[in-house]
Amino acid sequence: MRTPTFLFNLILFFSLCTIFIATARAGTGYAGTDMFSKNEQSAHLSNFEKRKIYLNLIYLIKSNQRTKYRKTLASKGAKIRDYPLYPYLEYTEKSHRISRQSEKSVLSFITQYQDTPLAYQLRQKWLNNLAIHGRWSTFLKHFDPGHTTSKNRCYQAYALYKNSKKEEALSLATDLWLVNYSQPDACDSIFKVWRNAGRLSKDLAWQRFVLSMEANKISLANYLTRYLSKEDKHLASQYIQVHRNPKQVIQTKHFLMQNTKTSAIIVHGIKRLARKDPLESLNSFEKYQTKQAFDINQIEDTYKTIAIRLARQYDLSHHLNRIPEKLRIDEEVIESLILMSLRKLDWPSVLKHLAQLSPTNKSTERWQYWQARAISESLYSADPKNKVFNSLAGNRSYYGFLTADLLGQDYAYNNQTIDITHEEILSLEETPGIQRSLELFTLGEKTLARREWKFTTTGFSNREYQIAAQLAQKWGWYKQSIQSSINARNWDDLDIRFPIAYQHNFIIGARTSDIPLSWSLAVARQESAFMPDAKSSAGALGIMQVLPSTAKYVLKQKKTPTNIQLTNPATSIKIGSTYLGQLLRQFNNSRVLASSAYNAGPSRARAWRDDLLPLDVWIETIPFKETRNYVMNVMMFSNIYQHLLKQQTSLFSQQEIKMTAKSPTSPSRKGIAREINADL
Repeated sequence: MRTPTFLFNLILFFSLCTIFIATARAGTGYAGTDMFSKNEQSAHLSNFEKRKIYLNLIYLIKSNQRTKYRKTLASKGAKIRDYPLYPYLEYTEKSHRISRQSEKSVLSFITQYQDTPLAYQLRQKWLNNLAIHGRWSTFLKHFDPGHTTSKNRCYQAYALYKNSKKEEALSLATDLWLVNYSQPDACDSIFKVWRNAGRLSKDLAWQRFVLSMEANKISLANYLTRYLSKEDKHLASQYIQVHRNPKQVIQTKHFLMQNTKTSAIIVHGIKRLARKDPLESLNSFEKYQTKQAFDINQIEDTYKTIAIRLARQYDLSHHLNRIPEKLRIDEEVIESLILMSLRKLDWPSVLKHLAQLSPTNKSTERWQYWQARAISESLYSADPKNKVFNSLAGNRSYYGFLTADLLGQDYAYNNQTIDITHEEILSLEETPGIQRSLELFTLGEKTLARREWKFTTTGFSNREYQIAAQLAQKWGWYKQSIQSSINARNWDDLDIRFPIAYQHNFIIGARTSDIPLSWSLAVARQESAFMPDAKSSAGALGIMQVLPSTAKYVLKQKKTPTNIQLTNPATSIKIGSTYLGQLLRQFNNSRVLASSAYNAGPSRARAWRDDLLPLDVWIETIPFKETRNYVMNVMMFSNIYQHLLKQQTSLFSQQEIKMTAKSPTSPSRKGIAREINADL
């Protein structure tokens, strides 16, 4: 039988081999040979050997081999005190045995390592342990309301109660109650005290129920019904039914009670009904106006919701005159009218509604473009002398690139590399927090590495962020490089903002799936900024943000085993590229449609397709704002990657232009637009 020690040594061996290979590829254990040259000359052990000791000690702590840990620490601990992650060794030892730590020991650690994120982490873990063991006085003594967790916030309220600060505790409990999300179990004790003290009134119970419904937290709302009064339970049931089937609100006979709660149910149903049937929603709301005493905020908010939905449907827009005049000139309503006019290619109406926008909104790139575009349609061609067009064409943006196409001009990439000296890079590398970030990154502790990086770089000057951006890219840590560039407001260094990351994998994926390399890079840049362990709220994983269900579908089609790791860069890129290839062929080699399908799903992209609209109009009027912005970014990023890859550049390909009966692309530009697969 193989012992745990044998298994650990085997795991450690493979871990170190992985680190050694990564180190060899980079030329050293760190990003540069100069980084620790002085330390290595003075230290007896190499950094590689210190890593091995560190990993061994961490394993011994986590496997509860205390005796062996103490012996190893006594014999080798002094040798790794200058190892960047030594604070993490101390943290792991203390946090693993947090209940045995004295107040003095914890506070000593917090003081010693206050310049690391570990101080906060240990404090929160210690406070949590104090609460579990009922050490409420010590808890309150060291609790910091400005730096805490939701769990310890709950414990704070109970600690106040246990320390005879009842009113303060119950007041805080009320604040904890009135939220639209589930609180942690740590709140159960103070909520019980709060309820027993008679503080959970009918109104407070109803308020939280409504908050949950408005936030679409139906499971929480269902749970909260147990705290409602008998009469309110009936109303809550009605509320939930209307939420699920808004058409029920049309039956006014079911909502005859005149009170604020019934009004809230009606308004909720009317607004949800407006999503699918704005005219019926308007008709019903007008009927209710004579029967219910809605407050002014309810009236205005409901009318505004209906108006936006009416404005999006051309055959219903004339009903807007039934909306109060001041709400018809709301910015969101006007924007919806502009988009509706665009879909109908009603250029005079586009100009009319653009004129109704506020000066601030009208001056944005988006609406400047459409104003110039509408004017050019009236003239049947883009006017090169148009000052707005010429101004936009000088911008590196989606609308700037569109305008350049209209005028037949070259794209303005405005690429300006920031000069960073070797000495500046080395100086930043020697910062303790940056050293810890790199070492954690090298060991594959990506979450801890990001936390350390953020803690260390917070408060950097623009110059320091610029240096950090180049340093992170040097390590191959693309997400942090891009973020640091954003923090520095360094918009023009395209090599940093748009790295050609994992180039070998993307080239293989593009060639195998017969897709443009610039496109797959653009999708990855938009999806995750090349973050291998990225995870979305929907469960999409990896650099290409592929859903596990999508991955299984793709792999089954290729008759490939479905047991894969989507956070592995090579795997994610391979599956994502394969799926992009499938979508590209489904949508007749249109990256535009395929990109919308990648974001919102193929069925939605097919439903939205309208071959009679110019391509820029179709993109602008995609119903989902997220998908609209996604497609714009991917097309712009793809163009930038064409430039960086030294390929022929175009915002749209000939195939994409042919997707529509009309195109905003001028004849002089059409000849430049390349075929979709030409870059491979």
